Amino acid sequence: MTTTDSAGVTAQVGAFYDQLAGLFDAALYGPNVHVGYWESLEDTTGLADAADRLTDMLIKRLGVGPGDRVLDIGCGVGGPAVRLAATTGAEVVGINVSRKQVEKATELAESAGVSDKVSFQHGDAMALPFEDASFDAVWLVESVMQMPDRATALAEAARVLRPGGRLTLTDNFEREPITEERRPVIEKILKTYLTQSAASLEAYPALLREAGLRCTEILDVSEQTTKQSAKRLTEHAMKNLAQLEAKAGAEMIAKLKPADGESMEMPELGYLIATARRVQG
Repeated sequence: MTTTDSAGVTAQVGAFYDQLAGLFDAALYGPNVHVGYWESLEDTTGLADAADRLTDMLIKRLGVGPGDRVLDIGCGVGGPAVRLAATTGAEVVGINVSRKQVEKATELAESAGVSDKVSFQHGDAMALPFEDASFDAVWLVESVMQMPDRATALAEAARVLRPGGRLTLTDNFEREPITEERRPVIEKILKTYLTQSAASLEAYPALLREAGLRCTEILDVSEQTTKQSAKRLTEHAMKNLAQLEAKAGAEMIAKLKPADGESMEMPELGYLIATARRVQG
């Protein structure tokens, strides 16, 4: 992908989330733009609490505390960053290609009383505006799959991470072979949400290694996340359709709704949590 192509994708993603910024608030879902985590099919946890549960799993894997500086790449509307700072006492800097999401994230940090520890700014993950080795930890919560090129995004994340520092992320991957019949359906849904093709679980350690990172853990949490999130998000959206249309416009909501016969449930796509360390030296 050329630099021009990359910039075009980045701008498109930023504009997309500018349009959707009003959808993510406490009344409808909570300050998160990622899936939830449920322990079982019988788990009745609500969407917002399930999303916080996934955030807590990532916080545990970062292993940061007071005095540490964390970069949140693709910070959404700030929910995970605010929770990270409040839980650990670490300083968090969030970066996002959506200016409206940066605004909402800043408002959230102020209302949560953590604006002294959390800040947000507009910027591109493909060319981070930070010095080398300037962060103790980095995370990408459900954002790397919308970046123009995973390898470049991970290399940039590794560049700003100090040697020995920890990175954790979530991503989608091809869990089952995609048939020729199903591929156009899946690609259409991914295109609607400006999501890149799924990664390979088996190739992920090598992808991290090429970026200068040593993989320490990869978890397949598909059964606890996407399998249930798609169903619950669809049900939630249908119950709150009028509110969603009022916030984002009926045209945008119609564009995001699956067509007749389609479903957001895509068993071929899985969801992973990966943790790695920046290679020393």
